[in-house]
Amino acid sequence: MPNGMRKTNQNPLAIFGGTPTRQLPLPTGVRISTTARARVLEMMDSGLLSLYYSGPWARRFETEFAAFFGADIRGVSVNSGTSALSLALSAAGIGPGDEVIVPAFCFVAAASAIVQNNAIPVICDVEPQSLTMSATRARELISPRTKAVLVVHFWGYPADMDSISTLCSTEGLTLIEDCAQAFGATVRRRRVGTFGDYAAFAFSVRKHISCGEGGMVICADHSRYNTLRTLSNYGKGPDWDDYERLGFSCRMAEFPAIIGLDGLSRLTEEISDRQNAGRYYGRSFLSHGLLTIKEPEWGESVYFKCPVLVPDGARSIRDDLVKAISAENISCRIPHRPLFRIDWLTSYLRKNSAAMTADDCPVARDAHSRLFELETGPWLPMQEAEMSCEGTLKVWRHFAGTRD
Repeated sequence: MPNGMRKTNQNPLAIFGGTPTRQLPLPTGVRISTTARARVLEMMDSGLLSLYYSGPWARRFETEFAAFFGADIRGVSVNSGTSALSLALSAAGIGPGDEVIVPAFCFVAAASAIVQNNAIPVICDVEPQSLTMSATRARELISPRTKAVLVVHFWGYPADMDSISTLCSTEGLTLIEDCAQAFGATVRRRRVGTFGDYAAFAFSVRKHISCGEGGMVICADHSRYNTLRTLSNYGKGPDWDDYERLGFSCRMAEFPAIIGLDGLSRLTEEISDRQNAGRYYGRSFLSHGLLTIKEPEWGESVYFKCPVLVPDGARSIRDDLVKAISAENISCRIPHRPLFRIDWLTSYLRKNSAAMTADDCPVARDAHSRLFELETGPWLPMQEAEMSCEGTLKVWRHFAGTRD
């Protein structure tokens, strides 16, 4: 182990046969209220599980979700977050040969949706404060083929939307926000999802709102909304036999809409719990040499997860730390690999003469080998966050050889 790191015999860890900090892992499933259960039964009794132009529950979810972002916002519900991204890109006219700038740190779906529209992801390095897209680097990557910027608010941390919005406006680029992990995050008190031409959300496992699977695209422009609605329903217009364009079949069914509405009713509470957990980790870890990624000066994170950096000299034990923390029944993972380390994507880029390497994204490259993610929710009230913090520090002290 580098820099004097050593194992000790104090406080035996669960991975070595000791008692885990938490008796059992926390559940990751969806809480379903009695109200939602009654609505599901009502829906089942009606026999209307879905409709071609979206059922009443899906439409209600769209309306109430959009209202969270503003009176002028409209939403189109879909069957996944990936579908939401694909729909937004298609509505923006992204197609063969177009370039879309996307950050190195994101979930693979952001790049997949670009490729599925036969476009080319251009991987952009992140800025060091929030590990979200660097507006400076994005500007350098613009070419005559650039048509859009797909900014990702990863881990719930808002990107520098003032700079990125200005860049897109100046260069005439479509701005799409991937808010799958950032429900309610803000930039100067303005919610992310309201800066772009389109914003995509996901309702899969562990999200601030989860309904099993599902997604939403929101926008403020009425024409764009109509295009999104048409694309989501086979390319059909308002009439039954009105096929306006090539479209998709990705509407949200009634069951996930009911569960999504239930989650929406608890969204403010969920955001607060996650922020409390993430900020508690940050305060508690600081004196022990672990650093959480700070909330950027321009906004507030909603902590989908809490990214933590080990000291530079502890890179080689990062993977062992994650295994040991996980054995304490604390949800802890190595983050998704950066886009430039996904083999199928790098192969696709080479074939399209757009190859990029880790050296093109030095901030993301250097940070990833030091990062791990800690749970912030769901089901993580403060007493559970304190237990997760205790277990993480127990493991860290063991490996680092420090003492209270």
